[in-house]
Amino acid sequence: MTDKAALVRTWRARVPVVAVVIACVAGVVAAVTGAANPVSAVQFLLPGHWVYNVSLQSVFHVDGSTGDVDARASVPGGPGDQVFQGDTSGYVVGDSRITEFGKSSLAVEGTTTPPAREMPVGVEIAGGPYLVYRESGKIVRLGDEHLVLSLGGPVGTPVATGNGTLWLPRTKAGLLCRLPADADQVSCPVLLPKSHVGALSVVSDRLVFVDTRTDTLQVVEDDGLGEPKDLGVDLTADAQLAGTDVAGRLAILDGDHMLLVDAGLGTAGLERADPVDVDLGEGEYSGPVAAGSVVAVVNRTTGKLLTYDSEGKHKQTKDLPAGQGDPRLTRGEDDRIYVDGAGGEHVVVIDRDGGFADVPIQGEGGKDGTPTPTGGRDPEAPVGTPEHSTEQPDQDPPPREDPPPTTQLPPPTTQKPPPVTEQETPPPSVPPSPPGAPTGVGATAGDGVATVTWGPAPDNRAAITAYRITWAGGGTTVAGTARTATVNGLTNGTSYVFTVSAVNGVGTGPGASANPVTPVAPPRPAGQATQLQVLLNGDGALFDWDAPADMGTGTFTHFIATMTGAPDQTVTGPAAGFDFDPSQPGTLTFTVRVVTTTPDGQQLVGPVATTTKAVSGGSVTVSRGPATEEWCGETDACAWMHVVLNSMRPNTTYHLQPYSDDPGYSNPGGECTTDANGYCDTDQFAYAGVGHTVWIVVTDPGGVDTRSNDLVWEAG
Repeated sequence: MTDKAALVRTWRARVPVVAVVIACVAGVVAAVTGAANPVSAVQFLLPGHWVYNVSLQSVFHVDGSTGDVDARASVPGGPGDQVFQGDTSGYVVGDSRITEFGKSSLAVEGTTTPPAREMPVGVEIAGGPYLVYRESGKIVRLGDEHLVLSLGGPVGTPVATGNGTLWLPRTKAGLLCRLPADADQVSCPVLLPKSHVGALSVVSDRLVFVDTRTDTLQVVEDDGLGEPKDLGVDLTADAQLAGTDVAGRLAILDGDHMLLVDAGLGTAGLERADPVDVDLGEGEYSGPVAAGSVVAVVNRTTGKLLTYDSEGKHKQTKDLPAGQGDPRLTRGEDDRIYVDGAGGEHVVVIDRDGGFADVPIQGEGGKDGTPTPTGGRDPEAPVGTPEHSTEQPDQDPPPREDPPPTTQLPPPTTQKPPPVTEQETPPPSVPPSPPGAPTGVGATAGDGVATVTWGPAPDNRAAITAYRITWAGGGTTVAGTARTATVNGLTNGTSYVFTVSAVNGVGTGPGASANPVTPVAPPRPAGQATQLQVLLNGDGALFDWDAPADMGTGTFTHFIATMTGAPDQTVTGPAAGFDFDPSQPGTLTFTVRVVTTTPDGQQLVGPVATTTKAVSGGSVTVSRGPATEEWCGETDACAWMHVVLNSMRPNTTYHLQPYSDDPGYSNPGGECTTDANGYCDTDQFAYAGVGHTVWIVVTDPGGVDTRSNDLVWEAG
């Protein structure tokens, strides 16, 4: 790290302290002068919530205590992006990129490619925030240096405890994993009921595991799970659990019912209260989210937000503004519930006692460009000045005094009202201009190909006629209605950045770029094995082959060899021996495949190489026959080989071929004709090689081989 980078990082870490000092000084000045900046640096230290407005390509900060929008930063993003905040930075998170912005500078400070193409679950706690990619089992701790950890498999919904520890259930693997604050490794010290369905929650500052298969609750202790407690309710596997309790009760959303279950973790000796079953009515629901003494759910079918207290008493219902997609419920660090519109066009703040604050997210602002609580009114404008007054006062108006309370209507006035203007002069029309930048540009790569996607660009009062996609070394144009393009002919192993620009009748707008992608060829399995050979003997077969020249892109693991027909058998290795009954005639099929493993652990099985071998069903026996001096002379070792064919084809002439492990031995072979019973007995092939092994291979007219036993030759 350079000295300059270290200095910048040190300055960023000290921003909160500096912000407090500046805010205090500003407060003193305001008390003396009677004026204050509507966006003080101290506001970034107060509890609040960030939301992303995709149409305005900006993040907005909502002060939960006042319901005011007090900060805005222009940050590129796409539909569905979410915002998570740390101590000094915020992060706009999508499925293809993570964009960091400074909470004090309100400027973009960097972009990162996420470890997986999925929308993560975000957790804002001390030391974080964290992004949990549930399907791929990845965790990202955002900060000056992002930390990426792998859990080795999919995880359930994460939960954070008060000490900053992140807990993640792997119910399929039967593990409960944790990541303490400032730790750089994940451990899984607690065993869960394997393959049980369940979820985590924090009740009275204690972590609990709710098993929806057994309908029980267990406290997570240092050495494992505590004794199970019966919940007293019958849950389905799809039941959703709030991450925190509501006044000591678990909030469980199960279909169109919400169950409030006393966890029994309060004051010792108190009897557990009966569960409360709240019928929410027909619809599809999201949630629940609990904070303080209130729990909230959203009916996605009707677009209504509903809140209840810990006893199940209905508190309020609110119609949410219509929008593209479903609203999102989150619990902030300030113990308030925030309900974001899917496009970030509005936020509903729910206090601990259930009170609502509806906050529209608008693009207009005051003189300094900062959004105001009124959604566009300048706080420095005089209070008594009408927004559309045609007269300008020469001096400041006197302070307005509120009239005393009265139960009578004020007397009618004799002053005539100002004349009403029947028609206002329309504002001058704005001429069309080149379009804006497309939103949500992303790219994915394949084998020599990439797919580019994007959202619509602002047309700026002239219809978009085309989109232009460019990259290093090429470009293409597609129709104005297109939202995707396929780019072929790319080089595998080369990184590409694709930029999309919109075109209308006025010109071409600015481009927006996707994350870099690198086309790669898919892993290739090995080819077919070659030189397949089968050698039959008295009680089986030896199957042999050569490895293919093309071993694919993976690392060789093993061969899979099979024999079918007598009976089926499978073995692995560079060659294979199979046992079978040679007295049963038939045809055996032998196959072999090559198995390789890719660097990411994927096993690839190559194509099948096949050969067959016929079995006669008879037997051949060789033994030492009578002594002879023919061919090998006067020696005690010289004798004929005695060959017996049994249960072979009747009245058939077989070719007999003798073999020896003596490399100097050769013999042209002989013949033997079976009788009507398939029997033949003959003495042939004089031999004297003491200590060597001999055997006979018998071949019928159709080319079917039958091998004899092995015989070690001894002296006479």
